[in-house]
Amino acid sequence: MRELNTTELESKTHDYFLDVEYANPDDVKNKLTQLINFLCSQDISKNILDRITEDYLDLYQKLEPLNDQSPERTKKDIIESLLTPDLQGAFGYFLIDKKFKEPRKFSAHYIDLSWKWYSKGHNYSEQQDGFNSYFLKPFKELFDWYLSESQTEKEADYFSYKSQEKVFEKLEKLEELLTKQGFGQEIIFNEIEELKQLTKKLNKKNWGEVIKGKFVDLALGGVITKEAAIKAIEFITGTELNLLQ
Repeated sequence: MRELNTTELESKTHDYFLDVEYANPDDVKNKLTQLINFLCSQDISKNILDRITEDYLDLYQKLEPLNDQSPERTKKDIIESLLTPDLQGAFGYFLIDKKFKEPRKFSAHYIDLSWKWYSKGHNYSEQQDGFNSYFLKPFKELFDWYLSESQTEKEADYFSYKSQEKVFEKLEKLEELLTKQGFGQEIIFNEIEELKQLTKKLNKKNWGEVIKGKFVDLALGGVITKEAAIKAIEFITGTELNLLQ
């Protein structure tokens, strides 16, 4: 599958999470394995999973060495440390991911986490309810937060919806400034619209390189002046540039 932008990814993941949540208990194993495979195959979602691991590294390191035979007291201490919804979401993701990495999967492969960690569920249906409440839904909510509200902090990060809005505001301001200076309005408009679309699927590093390339090309083509190109790149990326001198 091609790389999806944030809007497409949001739609796909929403549907896939719901498929897992409302699947027959016997079908959760396959549907959830497919979901994790999908998340790992897309650059934006893979980046989000990596960021969750990095942001909640302490919890990850506590969970990583544990197995089904780990002391109940250890499990209880970890559960009692989940004081916020985001910690619950990271907890859900880490344990789902541990199960995902196990080579042999049985019918209740994921949903039995409800019993092993919370003693919830005397049959598959009850275990699935507990699994959805304590693992799947909190993971989905945390994933959705990264997709919609998180800030781009590193070059490898992609723009969340909130970050996109800030970029769009800058691009629209830049379009206004350039057209007021008398540069080709239609060309500038088209270039700005293309940059908005690229914001939805490029990480911060690649997006910044595209910004530089586009305005350099506009200057070389005589659409805008070299000085205007330098100022435009600095305005959008916050990076001083001497490439055109």
